[in-house]
Amino acid sequence: MDIVLIGAGRVAGAFAPFLMKLGSLRIWNRTFENANILAKKVGAVAISDPSQVKGDLAFVAVSDKALKDVAEQFSQSFTAALHTSGFHPSSVIQPMAKYVGSLHPWLPVPEQDHTLLVNALATFEGDNEAEQVAMELAKIVPLRLHKIDSQKKVIYHTAAVMLSNYVDVLMIKGGELLKETGITAAYDHADANDEGVSSSELEAQELFVKEIVEATLKNYLKLGKDSLTGPAVRKDMEVIDAEASALSEKWSLVYRLLAEIIMEGGI
Repeated sequence: MDIVLIGAGRVAGAFAPFLMKLGSLRIWNRTFENANILAKKVGAVAISDPSQVKGDLAFVAVSDKALKDVAEQFSQSFTAALHTSGFHPSSVIQPMAKYVGSLHPWLPVPEQDHTLLVNALATFEGDNEAEQVAMELAKIVPLRLHKIDSQKKVIYHTAAVMLSNYVDVLMIKGGELLKETGITAAYDHADANDEGVSSSELEAQELFVKEIVEATLKNYLKLGKDSLTGPAVRKDMEVIDAEASALSEKWSLVYRLLAEIIMEGGI
């Protein structure tokens, strides 16, 4: 199978080694240097001439806003095409291939690390012929593949953003607040770094984030909505007002809004 990987970013880099096992892989990116770097990394061939972007399968791993332009640029250039967007339906790349589908990995991919995909959940929607290709690739990775209704992808991707990006933001902010407290390890023998923060302090900060997030997930999986605790559940406005006031303006708004949603039964 003659495969062209379109894109050279994090998701493209994660899938590239598996695409090499699926067929003969070439890589194209708007910036040729990036395509060449990824191609050398996995042993593929980089394409500099856009007229050569054609073949049996296009695997499109570009940003959501670039998908439509890519599909139009390489119109009718492939037999089948798969894109990796969790937001757009497969139809967005319809111009470029006879059969189209979307294959979205259900996890954050912050770097070009193929091991992140191994045994990961993923969703597919699209034509039956494209599905066969997706299933073959899913066996190679392997991925735990599920089907999704193309009409529900906006809701699906909203869930992914809330569970990944927004949870990540909250963990980062929570970690920063813990850092402000100066919390340290029980036995601190480490030297401070250039910013005056000891390595044990950083370890304690990360440990506290890890412990509460893992416990929260465990409780949610066991109890669902009944796992909610805290001042909003108790409708303790004295605590809510004090804590919101301790935050910057935007974070105070976020804190109060989430508290209101909980208190009003909006979740």
